[in-house]
Amino acid sequence: MDLSKKEISILIEIIYSIVFVLIFLPYFYENQETTLILMDGLVEKIIQIIICTIIYFSIAYALLEIAFKKRETRDERDDMINSRSYKLGYLLYEFSLFIFIGYVCSKFQNKELLNLTGNQELYNGFQLTDGGIVFFIIVLLASISVIKSLYQFYLYRTV
Repeated sequence: MDLSKKEISILIEIIYSIVFVLIFLPYFYENQETTLILMDGLVEKIIQIIICTIIYFSIAYALLEIAFKKRETRDERDDMINSRSYKLGYLLYEFSLFIFIGYVCSKFQNKELLNLTGNQELYNGFQLTDGGIVFFIIVLLASISVIKSLYQFYLYRTV
């Protein structure tokens, strides 16, 4: 299986998204019950994410440029593949926004239903936190990124 420079570039993005989920998502999962202010080490985790991202992409694309010194030409096929994959990504972002709004509304509705039952202990324990929202958004963004890149890779391999 002979891969082009563009296909390897897409695989670099896919690998980064998967590694990001495996390394950094557990931190946000563990802290989804707390607010952003109370998260221990949030600033350090964000700095780690930024530094790891810069190092990963710098090394990966530097190696890619060393391996493929010849410049590839762009044609209508590249434009068509990019527009189709970004259209899918945009539609997934809109759909995830719809899911996110439904998630937030259902949390508020469930909390009000608990209030009507009169169980004050459950009502006070059932809350929508900043950490939960951040975790949910990161999961949506990571999954959309992987799906968009996989679709783009599929199009480069088949079209």
